[in-house]
Amino acid sequence: MFDKSVLNLYSAIIGLFFIISGAGKALDTSAFSYLIYQYGFEYFTVLSPVIAIVEILLGLYLLLNINVKRNSLYAFILLIIFTVSFGYAHFFHGINDCGCFGTLIHVNISPVYSFIRNFVLLSMSLIVWIKYPSVGFTKSILKKRLVLSVMCISIFIAGYTFNLPGYLKFNRQSHDFQDSSIKDTELSKYIDTTPDRKYLVFCFSYTCPHCWNSIENLRQFIHNKNIVDSVLVLATGEEKDRLSFEKSFKPDFEIRNIPDEEMGKLTDSYPTAFYTVNDTVKVVIKTVLPSPVTFSKQINNSKSN
Repeated sequence: MFDKSVLNLYSAIIGLFFIISGAGKALDTSAFSYLIYQYGFEYFTVLSPVIAIVEILLGLYLLLNINVKRNSLYAFILLIIFTVSFGYAHFFHGINDCGCFGTLIHVNISPVYSFIRNFVLLSMSLIVWIKYPSVGFTKSILKKRLVLSVMCISIFIAGYTFNLPGYLKFNRQSHDFQDSSIKDTELSKYIDTTPDRKYLVFCFSYTCPHCWNSIENLRQFIHNKNIVDSVLVLATGEEKDRLSFEKSFKPDFEIRNIPDEEMGKLTDSYPTAFYTVNDTVKVVIKTVLPSPVTFSKQINNSKSN
């Protein structure tokens, strides 16, 4: 039933998955670090470049049929770790973004589909590990050189895009609006506040990958009234980019479009979120928007400090 050609096909599929997944993470390891933090694994955020590189190399080994039996076992173990980690983050921290492909592919995938996909990949890697014949190390000079080249490029890119996140603690000096009254800022043009309500103003660009990674968490803020009473979403970008965004994400919330020059008066980076209490900007988040659970935890920690 599982002849070598079928097993090689399985190996190639798993390999491609790991290569795409690792490449997406390597292109923005800082964003991946943040996702790890949201998962509840703060002390593992520094491993984001290592994880991306391991995924790329493991995928390349499987795609090139290099010691397939051994590497399919490694793939099986990694998939178990990823699946359990995502399960923990989803059920205990309300995270719906598996972050499987980093910034490379941006689609809204239900957690159910993510679990099903991982189960299929787990099954395939287990079959390959059990059924694939044992072979020695590759003697192909070309394959070795290709692996070495990809490894060097991956290390450079992952290292270049890595920046230990400053969002692990809120930076109270991160923005001119910090601790300012709403009426004294440009936000007053877009939001009418009352002292007894809490607001979240989310500013983003339709072409920003970091912004795309925030959309699911933004939805949770909108539908979770325990953290903020109202959410305002401001966006900038060309019409074609807006249409592309809406086609990909199908937003179920209202977005107010404002010109680039007006958005530039609010922030110099995307995305940026303003958390206001008592008509005052209390927190400015200039990075991927955390989930409401993580945000609430950070707020409580900042108060205790």
